[in-house]
Amino acid sequence: MLFISTIILISIYIISSFNLKNNLEKKCEYVEEKLTTISELATVKYNYSNIISIKDSLKYKDFTIPFTEKSFVIKYNGFINAGVDLSKAKVSLDKNTLIINLPPSAILNHTVNEEEIFIFDESSSAFNKLNMKDILKEIINEKEKTEDNLIKDGFLEKVDTDTIKFLENFFKELGYTNIYIKINKG
Repeated sequence: MLFISTIILISIYIISSFNLKNNLEKKCEYVEEKLTTISELATVKYNYSNIISIKDSLKYKDFTIPFTEKSFVIKYNGFINAGVDLSKAKVSLDKNTLIINLPPSAILNHTVNEEEIFIFDESSSAFNKLNMKDILKEIINEKEKTEDNLIKDGFLEKVDTDTIKFLENFFKELGYTNIYIKINKG
């Protein structure tokens, strides 16, 4: 009986130390994460919805191989935050004039809401399987196209204007009367 009790106690100790070790490893991973100061001012959030429809077949030279078609239709929602990196801003005070030189506006982040990805139609053949890589590749390509189209349509110029208005109002509330804000385009 003493032998069985000893084995049970040793087993409990080993199991509990194993669980403790797993918890310690998780805590160590958390400690290794970097903490950074956020120095970005996001002044515009652009929400959008997109639909991707892809059909693909295996080909040999210019000949489409029969029974190798795969296709999918995806709808997803995303958003883009744009603004300026304030760590690159230069601020000076000349008499009673506040002078702020800002870097050009940029897209700060582009997020696809993974909870709002809907696959409406997917099909694949035994010879050309549809996989998650195909879907992710297309979403990434569409994200880049969305950003490029926004930039071509003057999105960042609107962000510049909104950033200047926001900062002017912010510093007026702090009591500054003469505020000069310039966005460096170079």
